[in-house]
Amino acid sequence: MKDIRGSVVLVTGGAGFIGSHIADRLLQLGAKVRVLDNLSTGTLANVDRDRVEFVQGDVTDEGCVRDALRGVDIVFHEAAQINPAKAVVDPLFDFRVNAEGTVKLILGCVQARVKKLIMACTNVYGNADVPAMREDLSTLTTPGSLLSPYAASKVAAEAYLKVANDELGLPTVRLRYFNVFGPRQITKSESGVIAIYAREALAGNPLHVFGDGEQTRDFVYIDDVVEANILAAKVDAANGNVFNVGTGVETSIAAIAGKIRAITGADVPIVKKEHRAADFRRARADLTVSRQVLGFEPRIGIDEGLKRYVQWCRSTLRSDERAPA
Repeated sequence: MKDIRGSVVLVTGGAGFIGSHIADRLLQLGAKVRVLDNLSTGTLANVDRDRVEFVQGDVTDEGCVRDALRGVDIVFHEAAQINPAKAVVDPLFDFRVNAEGTVKLILGCVQARVKKLIMACTNVYGNADVPAMREDLSTLTTPGSLLSPYAASKVAAEAYLKVANDELGLPTVRLRYFNVFGPRQITKSESGVIAIYAREALAGNPLHVFGDGEQTRDFVYIDDVVEANILAAKVDAANGNVFNVGTGVETSIAAIAGKIRAITGADVPIVKKEHRAADFRRARADLTVSRQVLGFEPRIGIDEGLKRYVQWCRSTLRSDERAPA
């Protein structure tokens, strides 16, 4: 598929943080966009109702999925249960949304003769003791991988996408996001540390760092994640494969806290707390395959991304929204 212009595109979870940005970019590219979202964490404020066809519904509802897929060429599957803590409390719910819901979507895509399905995945590598995480790192046999039922449900969904591509004739692409951040990320539905720190700092509250704060993450700005999705849709060589979406740069949690304090100008303390169980030590994406096949190249560095995000928080959120509930 060489051009998205004129294509009918479905974005599941398109009222959420990442999905809504993908939908906006698709509109810019001339696609006809349909969004399927149950609004459990997303909001209609993120949806351009004048140009987007909005369907309120759930990926676990076969009838709803079937209706949403009518006439669709490409699907971007962003809908998911994304809270690892909630997955521990209710792993069956997590499985129904992330694994079973994905299977229902796949079968609907096959029936509707969709041309390509792109799915988002995160947190599958866990605490792998490697300098950078490659896509061929085993998620089932590597010690420290799959640290929560959430990760297991997403790996299960990935497996079904591979089968769909290899055996059912549905081209699929799996994108493994690292720590995505940017405008529209809110702490009520997103657990990102940058979102939490920005709200706390702007509210004049302490920033809490678990453990020594030297654990690292690969923070990737939302615009780069959107670009990876568009490339995955356009590049035929991506079909059937899995790609990391990150920056290849590690930043410690303590460093993020310091950067947020500096950008916001907030004179708030950084408070150390006890180490959390299942909090993996390092994360850095190996982008070799993403660069070679997709032509993906992250463009927004951590400092610029943080400035943009804090600016959005200041201009968009009311004072009572800035601190997590």
